[in-house]
Amino acid sequence: MSSILNATISSIDAIQILIDNTSEKVLNPSYRDSSERISIENNIDESNANAGVKIQKVYDEYNNFIEEEKRRTSERVQDEQTRIDEYIKLEDLFIKNINIFSDLINKLFSSIQENISNKNQNVFNEEIEKNLKNVVDGLKNFNDKLTCLESDVRNTISENIKKANILINKIYNLNVTIRYFPVQQVPNGIYKYIDERDQLVDELNDIIGVTVIKDNNNFEVRLHSGMCLINNDTKKNLMILTSDTDKKYISVGYWDNHEKTLKKIEHMIPSGSLGALLSFRREELKNARNKLGQLTVNFADSINENHTLGYDMLGNLGKQVFNISTPEIISSSNNKSNPFTSIQWISTSNAQDTDYVVYMQNNHWRVQRLLDKTTFEPEIYQNNNNVYLTFDGIELKIEGTNNEGNMYMIKPYDKTLDELELLIVENTPFAFSSTNDINQQNRNNAIIIYNLNKDKLVNKKDTLGTSYLKFLKSISYKCNDLEEKVPFKRQMITILKNKKLSMSDDINEDYENLSYEQKCYIANVKILKMAESIFNDIIDCYS
Repeated sequence: MSSILNATISSIDAIQILIDNTSEKVLNPSYRDSSERISIENNIDESNANAGVKIQKVYDEYNNFIEEEKRRTSERVQDEQTRIDEYIKLEDLFIKNINIFSDLINKLFSSIQENISNKNQNVFNEEIEKNLKNVVDGLKNFNDKLTCLESDVRNTISENIKKANILINKIYNLNVTIRYFPVQQVPNGIYKYIDERDQLVDELNDIIGVTVIKDNNNFEVRLHSGMCLINNDTKKNLMILTSDTDKKYISVGYWDNHEKTLKKIEHMIPSGSLGALLSFRREELKNARNKLGQLTVNFADSINENHTLGYDMLGNLGKQVFNISTPEIISSSNNKSNPFTSIQWISTSNAQDTDYVVYMQNNHWRVQRLLDKTTFEPEIYQNNNNVYLTFDGIELKIEGTNNEGNMYMIKPYDKTLDELELLIVENTPFAFSSTNDINQQNRNNAIIIYNLNKDKLVNKKDTLGTSYLKFLKSISYKCNDLEEKVPFKRQMITILKNKKLSMSDDINEDYENLSYEQKCYIANVKILKMAESIFNDIIDCYS
């Protein structure tokens, strides 16, 4: 805006050229309103432009700026409203399942305390088994609902890409019509096509965020990254990218005709409704699944670990109570070698709610947490030709030769909830004692197990319930923060819609204002006054 205002102020001080477009308006009263930017659409050569067209450029530059700001604001509104809608769904899902890490788990540990410690029972009785099943069933149901939400977001992303392509095709067709329209024969017939194209560009902008470039007879629609979607007689459509190995995966790309390859451009669409959905799927839904997976692993493995350290009434070591899946490894398709890899949990108390990228750089192994992008070196142990990398409670084993640049994606919780399984049945012996001497048995191990509900199992600083509530509050905070911003931005769209300027269509006024000096002065003063008006409207919104 500052460049426009600077140019405006300079114009007021440098009005020297006389105008002659008044006579054109007097002779042709049907001359179209200047806000339609005839000088650009009708390919008027700058060298032949009369003074009226030069005045028109003052208005055009201002109106183009207002139009661009309106689109950018609308794009941000669509982006943030889309995020709000999805945050509300995710927040609602976590609220509805809050009882899992409060009521259900509390009942489970209370039943262990009451039956094993207080009543000196020696087996997983009906009550304890029922409470264990309730927790597992609750987590499974939560997983199903989260999967449905992931599927809904995936489908909406697909629909947005299809809609964007429909708009790209329509804008392209209209652009061809406008470009070759017989303006001399039908002077005003072109404007309905221009209006329709502008409306379609607005709709496309709300989905993917675009920049319009106009230069004489040239009309381009680009992503903010600079990638051209429409350039006069050429266009580029988007493509839906999916994966045969990951049903949840979806992204957006295009076909590069020069390199004859499919290219992913998700990073080029950071905003608009599509950008918001892609970001929400990539970040918020992934974070939600990782948090739920982390809590599940912390809960289940803490019971497993302690139960297998205790002894039952016969002096036998306890059995595992839950089946817990191992993390998933995905090798990069660009790896120069493909050694055999395996992975396992070695300490779930150190588990973090994040995915990882493990890679070799300068002959050193590095690990990056994708949640916060922190990079660190893992603990490394080598045995023969095998390398063992340990980080955040995970051990990654790589057998054979590794090459510089080899990369692996680690997803600790991708299968956690799908493969969670209760391994004990009713009347399975409970490992309640800390000693295997059946003559000196105690209830110490049972006490340790039922106190797990009070222990700081998550990141060694939060209980299960506290960590769950913190994550829920973080979702609510993000949603509320956006909800406070959107109304003001919606108001800004309304303000900007009403701030376009144009030359007068009043013939009498055209007779009265014959000098270019007067016209230029009026044009520039209007813009300065409008800038003041916009500023005042913004202040009123904040007030």
